[in-house]
Amino acid sequence: MIRPIRPAFIALAASVTAVAAASAPATVRISNPAGSKIYFQPESLQGYQEIAAPDTVITVSDAPIYYRFVGDGGVFHPVFITPGSSTEISVNADGEVSIKGSNERENRFMRDNNYICRAPQTIRTYSDEWVDYNEKAIASLDSLIDASGFNQEFAATHKLYNRFTFLNQRLGGLTLAKTFRPGGQKIEIGPNFYNFLDTLKFTDSRILTIPKWFTVINNALEAKEVRGLIPADNDSYMISYANAIDNEKIRSHYLISLLDLTLKRNYLTDFERQLPAVRTLITDPAAAAMLPDLEKEYAKKAAEAANVAAGTQMPDFLFKDVDGKEFNFSDFKGDYVLLDFWFTGCAPCRAEMPYFDEVAKAFDGHGVKFISLSVDTGEELYPAWEKMMREKPHTPEVLSVNLPDGFNSPLLGKLNIHGVPRIMLIDPEGKIVESYAKRPSDPKLRQQLQQLTKSKLL
Repeated sequence: MIRPIRPAFIALAASVTAVAAASAPATVRISNPAGSKIYFQPESLQGYQEIAAPDTVITVSDAPIYYRFVGDGGVFHPVFITPGSSTEISVNADGEVSIKGSNERENRFMRDNNYICRAPQTIRTYSDEWVDYNEKAIASLDSLIDASGFNQEFAATHKLYNRFTFLNQRLGGLTLAKTFRPGGQKIEIGPNFYNFLDTLKFTDSRILTIPKWFTVINNALEAKEVRGLIPADNDSYMISYANAIDNEKIRSHYLISLLDLTLKRNYLTDFERQLPAVRTLITDPAAAAMLPDLEKEYAKKAAEAANVAAGTQMPDFLFKDVDGKEFNFSDFKGDYVLLDFWFTGCAPCRAEMPYFDEVAKAFDGHGVKFISLSVDTGEELYPAWEKMMREKPHTPEVLSVNLPDGFNSPLLGKLNIHGVPRIMLIDPEGKIVESYAKRPSDPKLRQQLQQLTKSKLL
């Protein structure tokens, strides 16, 4: 619904979706007489959605929700929106922002006490000192919230907001740092960095109103899995994850989000195999109502990926090592093959390489061949790959090769490869086991290889 209003104002009428039944909509009115570039959207959304002159209709849940307002110059303002509330945001000619209305006091508090998980430059990020500094900062904010006399709902929700901001940086930020570290530089963490996982629980359903709640919980559960606190089982990891969440409502919405992520990653085998077991755990009505759309999306994706479904014969193709020696994929029949498609400009691809090497070393002599297949091509990318291969320490358990024509190879179209990294697992007869296999950093890949090869590795 779009209706014209005076260009100086934007009214945002919030209708209700997501975690429960409909309740009173919230309205937000933004005054921007200077016509500056401004953005307003839920904090959980990626990127930025610019607010233009016409009226824009958005949706929020019927629970409290955090929005972000970004004014001219990129200044970030968190905004707390509650059902039935009215908020007025104004931007003056100098770009200064004021936020008034139903939650004016809460929004002023957030502006004046905006926790962004930073520490002095003298403290090394991810060290035990860094953790301690942020824990004390959160405890101090908790005390300030308590002393300010806010209503219980905001007080409890905003404490979670600050806690999840820290958890998101502690888990997700570290992953990004490892992915984009320059030249493979090692990221040092404190010896007690992951100890908090031993007692971390998710019990307060207000978590579902916190931006990036799913990302934080999923990163935490995956980290627990790596540490052995949750069993790594490629066939039933969704049940293992679900059993680690005590709150029924959180568990229901987590599983819906996990199934959605599984489809986005094209782990179609996981979706089909594990949905029957987790369906009974999705007990919250609002979460259960989302299942039919996910099942439709699965059916669509399964139809599109029929040419690379499990059991499909892998096409034969040629590739070359850095010295020009040629190989055919059919040469490797008789062993399982883990095939990693990547290119030098892909940071996540490079981040997985040390894990690929580690898994290759672990399964050396156990009937699995590891092929690192670059799709670098052209006058710039191919020489970059060649230089990298000649400088990179040699891992004899990994065959590092290049696909002729790289990105332009018809093989990529045949295998539905539109982005990398892409890991494929092929059986000894040359048939696809997993078209979208887990990444080498995921312990479930190692567990799957152990099952297939009947290996008993430490």
